[in-house]
Amino acid sequence: MSIANNSIRSPRSDEDLARLVISVAEATKPDGIICITETGVLAQHLYRLSGGFRVIATTTNNETYDILAKAGLEVIRLPLHTADKYTQIRHAITVVLRSSSVSVGDLVICAIGHDVYQGEGNLIVLTEMEASVEKLAVSDLIKLTDGIQPKVLESAVTVACKIGRAARRGKRIGAIFMLGDSLNVLKGSKQLVPNPFQGHDKANRMLTNPDIHDALVELSKLDGAFVLRGDGFIQAAGVFLTSPPTETKLVAGLGARHAAAAAATMRTMATAIVVSATDGNIRAFSGGKMVLQIDPDIAQGHIRMSA
Repeated sequence: MSIANNSIRSPRSDEDLARLVISVAEATKPDGIICITETGVLAQHLYRLSGGFRVIATTTNNETYDILAKAGLEVIRLPLHTADKYTQIRHAITVVLRSSSVSVGDLVICAIGHDVYQGEGNLIVLTEMEASVEKLAVSDLIKLTDGIQPKVLESAVTVACKIGRAARRGKRIGAIFMLGDSLNVLKGSKQLVPNPFQGHDKANRMLTNPDIHDALVELSKLDGAFVLRGDGFIQAAGVFLTSPPTETKLVAGLGARHAAAAAATMRTMATAIVVSATDGNIRAFSGGKMVLQIDPDIAQGHIRMSA
């Protein structure tokens, strides 16, 4: 069961949403209430109004996590910010279940406020925890195109997280991994440096080979993007993406690397995994839009990576 507040009128306040959640809880007697919040305000209202109901707050925001934890509230960090509130709720349920905070078979209410996705309404979901949700992978949260294999996407995220952690240690490195539709990605693009993968055997050009991951981290110091086939074969590195100007929907504050990757996914069927040299976060783009954001410090702890 889900209750969505998507009407034209202004969304309910956090306090009003909390009251609605508690009224649903009183009618259904759940084993817990999962709250997804960016500011922490919804979680604080739920704790105040909860009575005997257990409330688990989840957030992608570091400051909000610290504030709620210091206040003594039960809170879990979410490693991913997905494209929409529906997949974010699915992600939150997965993380909470895998943290052993709830058990398979438990009945839970999951609520997400309008502060998480600006301009969208609130959402309340009543669900029973299922074992299958524990198997959620990164590839389940992104619509893959052009035959991109899930293990290739997950390998790209693994390497991107290594680069992101290095960026957070002050190395100021970033990267773009263009996955799938590689021939079209390369059309019109420019090779900035001699292709470092030219002449190497196939095994050492496969992203799914963990033996080359450290080398990829070092190669991320080069300008340009990695361009890969959907099966993980690395066509080239050090590629300058020369896409014509397009109307991409970027989050404010993202720079030229993200704009170039987003534009390339708009003119091709590729998916882009981008590592920010500024904050170390990993963002995925498809169709010119950001569809996922990953915290490199905790992503692999909660999201299954295929071997």
